[in-house]
Amino acid sequence: MLTNILYVLLAIVILGLIVTVHEFGHYLVGRLCGIGIIEFSVGFGPKLIGWEKNDIKYSIRCIPLGGYCAFVGEDETNDDPRAMNNQPVWKRFLTVLAGPFMNFVLAFVCCAIMLGNFMVAESFPVVKAITEDMPAAEAGVLPGDTIVQINDSAIENNGRGVSEIVTAIRAVEPGSIVHLIVERDGQQVPLDMATTAVTDENGVTHGMIGIEFSTRTYNFIEAIRYSGVYMVETTKTMLDTLRKLFFHGEGVEQITGTVGIIAVVSQYARDGIYEILWLIFIISLNLGIMNLLPLPALDGGRLVFLIVEAIRRKPIPPEKEGMVHGIGLALVLGLFVLLTFHDVARLIAGGVNALIQ
Repeated sequence: MLTNILYVLLAIVILGLIVTVHEFGHYLVGRLCGIGIIEFSVGFGPKLIGWEKNDIKYSIRCIPLGGYCAFVGEDETNDDPRAMNNQPVWKRFLTVLAGPFMNFVLAFVCCAIMLGNFMVAESFPVVKAITEDMPAAEAGVLPGDTIVQINDSAIENNGRGVSEIVTAIRAVEPGSIVHLIVERDGQQVPLDMATTAVTDENGVTHGMIGIEFSTRTYNFIEAIRYSGVYMVETTKTMLDTLRKLFFHGEGVEQITGTVGIIAVVSQYARDGIYEILWLIFIISLNLGIMNLLPLPALDGGRLVFLIVEAIRRKPIPPEKEGMVHGIGLALVLGLFVLLTFHDVARLIAGGVNALIQ
């Protein structure tokens, strides 16, 4: 029970971190642009700790599910020269854009760490480990052996060679003999063994001999380069999912709110740092994309107002814009309540697995 509570608390902290990073983007660029800031808060609800520096209030609040950055003159007319409503369009645009941008930065950093420490960049036909009581162990295969031939086919010392080995083993009926030649201490050693039938997680049965191949992760330069590629591909998938959701209603039943996200994160966090990084990557990237949607109360909606102002060369009254965003915020809060009720009902009915599936 205590362990479950700790993982739930960890999930809340992770979610709060992602949202706080978003708000810190607004804060940082706003300060650089000289926009007055009333308060920067980590968390919501009653204040736990508060202090003031350079006329800015800082606080840590009791509900660690995010935070906020309140600017002077954000949704009202204010004569203060530091007020947001008195700033050039480009400064306000950059300040609003900085929130989603920081989510993309956080996602990029997590992706680079995953690539550099966990994800396989390349595999080699070199034996890293052997499963006990499996054909390879019984036939005398040793860690460090390099497979140079299988069933009369020469094997390249790269990922393609590993694929050829796996394909050759799975191509024969379980129980059939495969012939390996391994290089050991400069000598070529022939080894024969019969494959063992193994059923994978998809219910497919195929032959295996119990070998784990050597791999390497991405180096620093590769991790940086491929993180961008990976983010672009993931973003395309997310946008396609949103398109199907909005125009075809596909996946409506799988939408979760804050409660569902916390439940899922607390479940996956048990599997270690890789799963935590993966979840931060996905949630932060998703938050950045969602906030750029041109909807009231979201950063994307504010950017639309700024673009309109730049085109017509005349500011929209802050009170009117604030009213539009206020209506949007009310709708967002209504959706939050609806999703929370939906998440709780699914948790009661089927537990966390009902949210994961």
